[in-house]
Amino acid sequence: MGYFQYDVLREVSRFVTTHQWSGKNSILIRSETGQPFSAPDTHSAWRNYKRIFKLCLLFSEKDGVSVPTPVAQILAQSGAVTCDEYLHFLVEATTDPSPALTGWSVIADGHAVRHPLCFALKYLLAKVAGLNVPITPIYEVIGAYIDSGFSGAEDDTAFLNLMHKRAGYEQIGRNANLRQARESIKFISQISYLHSDGSNIITSLSQEDAMNIFQDIQPISGPCEADGNLEIQRLAALFKDGSEHDFFDYKNTILSDVLESGFSEGSKVKKTHIVIERNSKLRDFFFDRRPTTVCDACSMDTKKKYPWVERVLDLHHILPLSSGTRVDSRTGTMLDDLVPVCPTCHRAIHRFYDGHLKIETRKDFLNEKEARYIYAKAKGEIIKGDCYAS
Repeated sequence: MGYFQYDVLREVSRFVTTHQWSGKNSILIRSETGQPFSAPDTHSAWRNYKRIFKLCLLFSEKDGVSVPTPVAQILAQSGAVTCDEYLHFLVEATTDPSPALTGWSVIADGHAVRHPLCFALKYLLAKVAGLNVPITPIYEVIGAYIDSGFSGAEDDTAFLNLMHKRAGYEQIGRNANLRQARESIKFISQISYLHSDGSNIITSLSQEDAMNIFQDIQPISGPCEADGNLEIQRLAALFKDGSEHDFFDYKNTILSDVLESGFSEGSKVKKTHIVIERNSKLRDFFFDRRPTTVCDACSMDTKKKYPWVERVLDLHHILPLSSGTRVDSRTGTMLDDLVPVCPTCHRAIHRFYDGHLKIETRKDFLNEKEARYIYAKAKGEIIKGDCYAS
């Protein structure tokens, strides 16, 4: 799962738009991306990892070297698109079979493709929209995909009809034990209104918002290219700098309250960042496992200062503003990317970010390393301000 994180995909995109990814430059790949790309001496980073990045539509292959796609060109730009925009596109573009894998040539014989990620996301959304049930076992989604035979293009009525049999889907999924399917569903839980606890995907949306997004998700259709590498380029060319979807302003949930904490309205990268921070079920998940009442920035114990309230803390998302939440293959959503801060510090940290990015004339941090550095710098200024005040 480590190489499917959005920030890693951005780093790889920067590399493949300026260098060729091949079996001859593993040392350069590691140094430029900051990723280990571990492999035995007999295996290159190209041989071991090219499948991942072809699946993510970052490059195709020609004569044993990478050919960057329009997706990589866009992801390489700081703040051009958000994790939500990219993942919603990949949900619609991913097919079974995949042009990145062996077996793609079957489409030349007229075999229909299916859209497993599109099915998975629409199943999660339909379950919230129709039943108001936000928690879905990963194996249930897999079992429903196997049992239904759906392509992923079906409408809300068809998906709601699946819910009558949902009690049996989990066992079907467990019996199949498809590791790649499990990892793929966890991968899309980087979307801002989702998170994973390792076994389940939790959706933090109202029923109306879930239905609205469901209606906006449709698999990308053909005609397909018979050559898998050409098909990767065809699909990637449909990704635009600026999403066709706008998933950042939810009408009926706490997620819509973008300006309550005083953040500047700004760009879509800030909005998607705040959606993560205001994901109500992710917040419950975090504090259930880390039940602190102390602000990470100023060290104020909010329970002592406000004893009549259980906890006066926001969640702050440390990663770049356009990023989703990272996911571990075993434990699910990574909580180390989130820190609890009091509302005043939270507002001040985002203002500090605004000032830094204005000086750099950028919309977003380049990577996780810069984001963590600037958070530490903002935290240092807050602590220093407290010292002056005392």
